[in-house]
Amino acid sequence: MSDKKEMVIETSEKEPNYQIIKTSPEAYEKAAQAIRDGKIVVMPTLTIYVLVCDAFNPAALERLRAIRHSPADKPITIVMDKSKIPEYAVIDERQRQIIDVFSPSPVSMYVQKKEITPLDAATASSNAIVVYFQDSPIRDLYECSDTILAISSSNTKALPAAKTIEESIAYFGQTVDLYVDGGPAKGDNGSPHIDIRTDPVESRREANHFPFAKIKAILAEHGLK
Repeated sequence: MSDKKEMVIETSEKEPNYQIIKTSPEAYEKAAQAIRDGKIVVMPTLTIYVLVCDAFNPAALERLRAIRHSPADKPITIVMDKSKIPEYAVIDERQRQIIDVFSPSPVSMYVQKKEITPLDAATASSNAIVVYFQDSPIRDLYECSDTILAISSSNTKALPAAKTIEESIAYFGQTVDLYVDGGPAKGDNGSPHIDIRTDPVESRREANHFPFAKIKAILAEHGLK
């Protein structure tokens, strides 16, 4: 890991054309403007670093997939608060209650996408939207951005997600426009994914820091499953 950091940052003879800034209200405003301008930003979450762009910008989404070496039809997770979800997804009363429980939270939820939405470039061929809303710098960025965000873990295909800004730079270097440094992340994987379209909910991706058993227990406390 340290060798990569030296290769990317310290041994380069050219000034990097990306910026690194520390988390702060001013940093979130700057990152929000970069996203509105169609740029790619790296941000910390509670557990890992993520790549972020405007969910409505097809060119930015294409670039995000390209720098991660992701397929063009790979759906990208969407950051939006629960009040926005009915604009883009079909949800019933039970699903609304689950969303109320887990928004905000470390949990990402599959909801049924409407037939045609402005998020189609982000969701690609999927009939679901994976919605994520967490109390972390991502929420601060979202609230500054005045747009819905698309996020993906800060790593290239099949490699571990970055837990520091140095690891993110080692992966992406100058292909990212702005790095927001929040210090070492406190986890080792992304958010757990649950599909709330099914009854009971089903796990789509496990996460050590928030296991599916805990999710089911929280739902049970609210009379849900």
